[in-house]
Amino acid sequence: MSANRESSRLWVDVRVWWSKAKNQDSVLGYLLVLPALILVFIIFFYPTIFNLYIATHEWSWSTPLDAPKPYIGIQNITNILRTPRFYNSLKVSLSLVVFAIAAEYLLGLALALLLNQKFLGRGVFRAVFILPMMIAPIVIGIQWRYLLSGNFGVINYLIIQLGTEPPLWLSNPRWGIPVLVAVDTWTYLPFVALILLAGLQQIPLDLYDAAKVDGAGAVARFRYITMPFLKPATILVLLIRGTDAFRAFDVVYVLTGGGPDRSTEVLGILLYHVAFGEGNLGKAAALGLIITVIGMLIGTALLKVIRTEVRIFG
Repeated sequence: MSANRESSRLWVDVRVWWSKAKNQDSVLGYLLVLPALILVFIIFFYPTIFNLYIATHEWSWSTPLDAPKPYIGIQNITNILRTPRFYNSLKVSLSLVVFAIAAEYLLGLALALLLNQKFLGRGVFRAVFILPMMIAPIVIGIQWRYLLSGNFGVINYLIIQLGTEPPLWLSNPRWGIPVLVAVDTWTYLPFVALILLAGLQQIPLDLYDAAKVDGAGAVARFRYITMPFLKPATILVLLIRGTDAFRAFDVVYVLTGGGPDRSTEVLGILLYHVAFGEGNLGKAAALGLIITVIGMLIGTALLKVIRTEVRIFG
């Protein structure tokens, strides 16, 4: 009987010790994570909350810092949603996202399939191919602005040598979106190709050999082996490039500045003009919130597209 009591008391002591140790570990864990949480709050949550505060007040560059700033609710947001200029910028941004991703993925997949083969000089070609990824976006914008210049641009010079009148790349609104898509594709095609190439190199070669033995052709092998194994790489490309293309600013600002006739005025350029051109900080903050919400919706839509693609190829 006494032995059972001693055993029960020992078991209770062990449980109390274990509970205290767990509590101490939990406290220690929270203390270790606390600096990171404070940093996240400082660099993310506080600016977001402050931006929301600015968006709901009448605030401009001309207003002194200590001057009263009236609360106007969602008036800044409604004013933006009523302007045709916002919808034009939204259309330009979405067009860049759709056409740039489509071009980069298709060309990147073709290039990844080529680089996955063995040929003379493949290593040199890979090294040269990634050069656009190493150039600063501002430099890319300046470079393409000179290349597409109507007066001394190399591209127009070559077209003239062929006996054809070159188009006004940077002056004709008709060429606004195609120029942005072409420059964006040239810039990020190496990134897309490298991600897809990494996915291709994870595919076991035994699967292709077995498919050949079973009589599967090149198209069948591509559809039932290559594409399903490229799902993770495809997801990564769509998410990264979709968000990057939607928040495009630096290259567009240097290349066209939003012109001609606002044909390349993406949402980032519009935000810049509202904040620093008009000096309306409240309206700019409201536009930033709208852009954030639209970006989240685009991310959700891309995830749905990815799930649909997984069901098709799965």
